[in-house]
Amino acid sequence: MRAGVTLSGMSALKDSIIQKIDALPEPALRQVLDFVSFLAWKGADGERSVLAVAGQLSGAPMSPQEIEQALYGQDRQGSK
Repeated sequence: MRAGVTLSGMSALKDSIIQKIDALPEPALRQVLDFVSFLAWKGADGERSVLAVAGQLSGAPMSPQEIEQALYGQDRQGSK
């Protein structure tokens, strides 16, 4: 529980959230579920950074020129 939040305050907050959710159409409920799942994932793992998932990338590192070539099919340095 967060510091400064009482049990009665937490209960009132949950009740307010449930009332809002009950009024939502199904597509919005799916978005709420996705967001709550994201919050639970983020809370379970703490703050994640790009570096935390960088090890999952595969392949050799690419130079900026190689990225330009892969994206645009040509060296764009001369086209500025």
